[in-house]
Amino acid sequence: MSMGVVGGSGNVLSLSESTGLQSSLPLLQKNYKFTKVFFWGKLRGTTADYLIAFGIEESYHNKKFFFCQDAVSWAQLPLVTPEMEAKCEKIAAPGFMLTGDRSKVTELPPEPVEVVEGEEPPEPVEEEKKTIEEQERLAVIVKTIDEECAMLPAGALVKQPNGKVEDSQTFKGLEFSKALTLKSFVFINKPKEVSVNADAITASTDFLTECDNVVPKGALVCKFDESMNVVCWRSLLYEGFIGYSMVGAPMHGYCYFGSGLKNANIAFMLP
Repeated sequence: MSMGVVGGSGNVLSLSESTGLQSSLPLLQKNYKFTKVFFWGKLRGTTADYLIAFGIEESYHNKKFFFCQDAVSWAQLPLVTPEMEAKCEKIAAPGFMLTGDRSKVTELPPEPVEVVEGEEPPEPVEEEKKTIEEQERLAVIVKTIDEECAMLPAGALVKQPNGKVEDSQTFKGLEFSKALTLKSFVFINKPKEVSVNADAITASTDFLTECDNVVPKGALVCKFDESMNVVCWRSLLYEGFIGYSMVGAPMHGYCYFGSGLKNANIAFMLP
């Protein structure tokens, strides 16, 4: 991802962060033998921020996420489990931001006690307190945003017969009118059913859900940056997410700069 492409949208890194990424991301790719490594974005905390990157292991369906705070010392995010996701859903305060302290432990609210009408409430039982570490929350937030929002131009990826998803060598970019159409983009983590009668070309290129199926409708809005010749699509559901495509060129990607919180007021922003 080229930060210069989306810099006009206010998404910028400090000079030390940019310099650190230029040297550390190639090392991350080499050390883990990734096919490609991308800068994913920046998650803001109350006292410090997290930089996020991910590596591709041959296929876009095999991604590993990493985080750091100095743009140099990357650590792999823990693999998200259903238990971690369930814990995050139980955090009491909506809009509860990350702090920037990876080891911070958040205590979860106790399970509600079921009371049957007409019966005495059960005696309180002291239960073991349940907690979640901030790096687990970070992993869940990154996974959720990526699964919900990650988008690229339709045709930018191809699916090989063995199931591997990789960059298309024939994609030349979107013309201006198509780049302004949401149907010209796809969610890369949302496969769709492909007819068994589809020919080989259709099966390899038309296998992802179009972004015009976004829920809720109107949650992606378009802006053309004339100075960069780039069309950007912003998410209103996860404010800070941007998918972009340079007009007439095979330069595209997505990034996220924000708190990681879902927009609770999106209903008031939809057309």
